[in-house]
Amino acid sequence: MSAICLVFGSFAFSQESINEQSITESKLRPNYNEKELLAFLNEKKDQADINFIIEKSAKFTGSNSLVYAEICFRIAKLLTNKNRLYKAYEYLDRVSTILEKYDISKVSFAVEFFKMKGTYFYNFRRYEDARSILFKALNQKAVDTSLIIGVYNTLGMINVNLKALDSSVYYYNMGMDLARKTNNTSWTGVISGNLGYVYFLQGDLENAKTFLKIDKDISLKNEQNESALNAITTLIEVLLIEEKYDSIDANMKILDSLVNVVGSLKSITRYHYIKTLCWEHLGEYKKAYESHRLSVLYKDSAGREYDESNLQNMIFQFKFQKKRSENELILEKEKRTGQFFYSVTTILSIITLACIFIIYLMRKRKISEHKILELEKEKIQTELKQNESELKRILKNLVEKNEIIDSLNQEIIKSEKNKEDLSLKKEKSIIYEKINSFTLLTKNDLLEFKRLFDKIHPGFYNSLTEKHENLTKSEVILGMLIRLNLTSLEMSLILGISQDSVRKANLRLRKKLSIDSQNELANFIKMI
Repeated sequence: MSAICLVFGSFAFSQESINEQSITESKLRPNYNEKELLAFLNEKKDQADINFIIEKSAKFTGSNSLVYAEICFRIAKLLTNKNRLYKAYEYLDRVSTILEKYDISKVSFAVEFFKMKGTYFYNFRRYEDARSILFKALNQKAVDTSLIIGVYNTLGMINVNLKALDSSVYYYNMGMDLARKTNNTSWTGVISGNLGYVYFLQGDLENAKTFLKIDKDISLKNEQNESALNAITTLIEVLLIEEKYDSIDANMKILDSLVNVVGSLKSITRYHYIKTLCWEHLGEYKKAYESHRLSVLYKDSAGREYDESNLQNMIFQFKFQKKRSENELILEKEKRTGQFFYSVTTILSIITLACIFIIYLMRKRKISEHKILELEKEKIQTELKQNESELKRILKNLVEKNEIIDSLNQEIIKSEKNKEDLSLKKEKSIIYEKINSFTLLTKNDLLEFKRLFDKIHPGFYNSLTEKHENLTKSEVILGMLIRLNLTSLEMSLILGISQDSVRKANLRLRKKLSIDSQNELANFIKMI
């Protein structure tokens, strides 16, 4: 599936060369006005030195003219292209404030402005605000039809996130019709991928397959690797449902060639998920398990990346609203200060209101900071729960391995009670091969177990091994299992040994640590 969005995170600040800046400066008069600066911006377009433009535009800060509004909008576009997205949003907000005073139908850049701000709201997950402002774009006349196509596409994505799939299909089809009428191949590919994905969610496999193939072909032709990968993964999922394995193999080869050139964690997660489904259909369960493991790891990483981005966006919005309120307060105080000479009573009223407003802002600030801290705490708790769940899954897998081994051993014992002949010997040989195919606490198991354990109980492993260097690896693992409050039965199932062996192992560990009872050992382990 293809989608248009802005990536909020760390921003790079581009620097123009000294020569280019000197040329830039030479094209503006010393006493330039707003119209001359806007003309310069329109001439230079994306080649303008953004830092230079910001510096020069500061001269008109506070202006409420349409010319200054357009200057701010052009600056926001340049900042967006430079990936300085939060700074760009500040300029978009200035434009909004100015345009409130004008008839929007007479603003030449209105459609482009509403589309850009709606896209920012979409990326802030403020879907209702995004939808409201994008409707304003549709109410304006647009010379560039690609802008309206983009508006329809974003409205479609908003409705997907709001689970309103029928509305999403409606807006995607509106955009698709316009893209086909104007022969806009790029938008045809983007919207085809989005439509195909929505039809897949609705269970309409025929339409899903038709549109996904269009997106796949256009994306591959234009070397849009990530878009192609997303289209192919969903297409393969459709083909798996239809059991068209020949088509799956051809698409899988293309998919394998794309995954190494795609950087999105979400797309890589999707790739490994589809690989898991394919291996399962082929009965290759070991390969399916490995693909599933990778998909889970990448999904966790993508989730953390998403949560971090979302948190950063929320923090920015809190800070932005705080800054805006403070600026409004400053303007309000300046306005009221000018009325000082009219009446002492008026001054006292202004001071009183200002104090109340400051107290309100301080309380609002504390509430905002508290919310931010709560969000950070919730994020940490969520990560801890995910690590605990992953650790439980690994331990459960080890128990299941050992239960399978025990079951196979029972089959051998059963077969040995019967009279042996050639067929039974073959059967025993097959069972032994099955047993040998399982590995108990393999190196990868131990590494994954230790990684997740360290996240839940940081410093435990290093502290135990450094203070007690005479402990074997098995005894250290036993200590880690004790720290997880597991019973002897659970330990025996995980380690693949009897409960009696677990008790003996506990006894050896207590002797090395000079501890008399099992309760004392458990308390000692908890204190590390």
